Amino acid sequence: MQTTQQNLAVANQQYASRNTNHTQNLGASLEQVEHALTFIDATDRKVWIDCGMGIKDEFGEAGFDAWDSWSAAADNYSTRDAIASWKSFKSGGGITIATLFKLAMDNGYRHHTMGQPTPLTSEEIAKRAEGIKADVEVLAQKRAAAAIRTQVIWDEQPNGSEATQSNVSEHPYLERKGILPYDAKIYHGELTIAGMNCNGSVMLPMRLNGAITGLQFISKVGEKRFLPDAEKGGFLIGKIESGKTICICEGFATGASIHEATGYAVIVAFDAGNLQKISIELRANFPDVVIVLCADDDESGVGQRKATEAAQAVSGMIAMPIFPDSRASGVKDFNDLATLQGLKSVAQAIAGAKTVAIEVPIEVPVAATTRSYANEWPVPQSLTVKIDSKPYPLDALPDTLRAAVEEVGGFVKAPMPMVASCAISAISLAIQGLYDVQRAEKLHSPVGLFLLTVGESGERKSTCDGFFMKVIRDYEDAQAELGIPALKDYQAATASWEAKCSGVKEKIRQFAKEHKSTVSLDAELCNLIHDVPIKPRTPRIIYADVTPEAMAYSLAMNWPSSGVVSAEAGIVFGSHAMSGDSVMRNLATLNQLWDGNSLKIDRRCSDSFEVKSARLTMSLQVQSATLQSFLDKSGALARGSGFLARFLLAIPESTQGSRLFTEAPSNWPKLDAFNSRITALLSQPVPIEEDGSLTPQMLTLTPDAKAAWIVYHDVVESELASGGELFNVRDVASKSADNAARLAALFHVFEGGTDAISEDAFERASRVATWSLSESRRFFGELALPSEMLDAARLDKWLIEHCKRELTHCVSKRHTRQYGTIREGTRLDAAIRELVSLDRIQIKQEGKQISIWLNPALMGTGGEL
Repeated sequence: MQTTQQNLAVANQQYASRNTNHTQNLGASLEQVEHALTFIDATDRKVWIDCGMGIKDEFGEAGFDAWDSWSAAADNYSTRDAIASWKSFKSGGGITIATLFKLAMDNGYRHHTMGQPTPLTSEEIAKRAEGIKADVEVLAQKRAAAAIRTQVIWDEQPNGSEATQSNVSEHPYLERKGILPYDAKIYHGELTIAGMNCNGSVMLPMRLNGAITGLQFISKVGEKRFLPDAEKGGFLIGKIESGKTICICEGFATGASIHEATGYAVIVAFDAGNLQKISIELRANFPDVVIVLCADDDESGVGQRKATEAAQAVSGMIAMPIFPDSRASGVKDFNDLATLQGLKSVAQAIAGAKTVAIEVPIEVPVAATTRSYANEWPVPQSLTVKIDSKPYPLDALPDTLRAAVEEVGGFVKAPMPMVASCAISAISLAIQGLYDVQRAEKLHSPVGLFLLTVGESGERKSTCDGFFMKVIRDYEDAQAELGIPALKDYQAATASWEAKCSGVKEKIRQFAKEHKSTVSLDAELCNLIHDVPIKPRTPRIIYADVTPEAMAYSLAMNWPSSGVVSAEAGIVFGSHAMSGDSVMRNLATLNQLWDGNSLKIDRRCSDSFEVKSARLTMSLQVQSATLQSFLDKSGALARGSGFLARFLLAIPESTQGSRLFTEAPSNWPKLDAFNSRITALLSQPVPIEEDGSLTPQMLTLTPDAKAAWIVYHDVVESELASGGELFNVRDVASKSADNAARLAALFHVFEGGTDAISEDAFERASRVATWSLSESRRFFGELALPSEMLDAARLDKWLIEHCKRELTHCVSKRHTRQYGTIREGTRLDAAIRELVSLDRIQIKQEGKQISIWLNPALMGTGGEL
């Protein structure tokens, strides 16, 4: 009986005899090879190697990506093994591309003599589907059995509390890498995998969706093995928290170094091929976290390529270790960087993470005549999604609030959405310390709001704030005046306490110098430390120019319910705190304060502190250019972190030019009624505990209101999927039901309610939340274009103007780069790709000359499409 190798050799000879030059006669393109590979199982190592050798024999280094992409689908895939094996493949030995096609044909693939895959018959398709289904069932059974075996092996080994953690820490691999063991165990047993005796190896659990699926074993010398048939998952170092930064990397040592350098939670994916799978699972479970892919800088480039693909799949960021040009062979990951340059270099590299552009190659079609070119154009697509502005639902506001908004708006002549936002901000500031809102069991939140108005300078937000915030500022001033005696008492007590401490310390030094007992003095000093005077808390509610960390400090140490109110939010979005390495940390701080979570701030040069259950409102106006600049500088962070998603957005039409003067209303009766209600709310005692935390009263929804909330939630949720109306603003939409409940609570309490929130209050709130959601769609779909779209818009405008002026339909790419709006080659290519994808231009090449042809429809419409 012939061996498999002999059979393949015979097949090669037959294949070659029928096709002397199979590359030309059979069209063995990489695309065709990729199609054939879909019929072959990559799990069998012998088959895997034969396919790799055949591809390399045919295509050389150009074939690696096709082979590696196919390989990555196998559960036993290892990036390192793939690279090493590929390097070892040599031509000859009877393994050619014919070997691969024979394996594919044995599994149902059919090859056309002209180089195109022959379509399968319906019977063949059904047979193949049955085979795939059977394979999937077998794979599922193997994985289930491996998961059970994994759990048994894992549970058999002692953990850190049962066997001294130092034993794990002293493992040679961990000592050599300079890392802590975290949740790793040491395996003791007789298991051998692919020739490696696993006894004494570090053992790491792989998990998916919280369930343990497999194990990795790392020997004392660093050799690695996976438990056979197990589904590859991830290993978590640290704790995943909503809105925070999560790093994903390949290896355990790399992940440990990243965690120790940054404090971020890290998921170890175990190899490059698993990065995207882990990233997608993380994004699905935690949609508002910032995902940073930490790539290996390996010689082949696979680590960076796979990390880039994963980052693109989840709108994440990518960080690379930065090594000197003269680095030694094998130095490639963040653990190597930590060993060579210290953890600070690792932290700096992670802080420098960049967003990843999705690359689309420029299609260069065969040159066509002008006549055929003009006749074959499709209708050009719009550069932006046009969404009409909707009227603000003034009638949805509670009567007292609506009347005050109309009265102020009628005099100031500012846009009504801006006036309403200012008034609602005042309500949020007055109520957020008193109440929380519960939407369902275990599902509750603060009632404080983040509100953002996008408008140009001169829209009179400061004036509107002056009307609605004056009553709060007056309350602050009155409370500060009342607090003066208590503050003076505190200052006197502090001076006395410091003097007593100094005296006791001086006595202790003197007694110690004379070798006398200091026991009684030690006790006295201890008592003094416990009796340190506590600074009285004085309401400070409104801030303007303040960093997130300073805001957090004030909430922790002074008054736990405050807000940032600014008509010039450029001082917020354009501040040093929102740039460079600090933006990620500060956005996370603001996110946590919106959520009402406790927050620990660690400082090196001063005392650390903790914010416990504080409440924050933000009411900002920002110019569109300033906000766009912030979005560009922060990359994906502003949206990827969920920061902007938390805001109720308004982009009102300007009223400048139509604000004719009218006399102010006599005595401002509507505003006076509004201010009286705010004063009454501010007069209610804020429930502050001794540790400075708030314990607001929990408001619930009536059954009818909850039913309405569920309908609102489900309607929004149904539009988040791909193709849904809210897909492009799913980050904002995912917070909309939460914001609607917050608004409902504010409306309910402002109108005097103290019990369950009524259906009427929620219906009113949901209309305002829906309007704001529409504004977010308008902003992110039309006004806040990403940088590549802005480049495309600028290029589009220049091309239309140029072609009209020169009475032509085309311009050379060289001329465009020299005289157009974009000189940088990479940016120009990206803009061209965008316009090609929208059918606004085509690229044609004749020899070395590349020309840009404009869609004739744009010449007739002035480019307004």
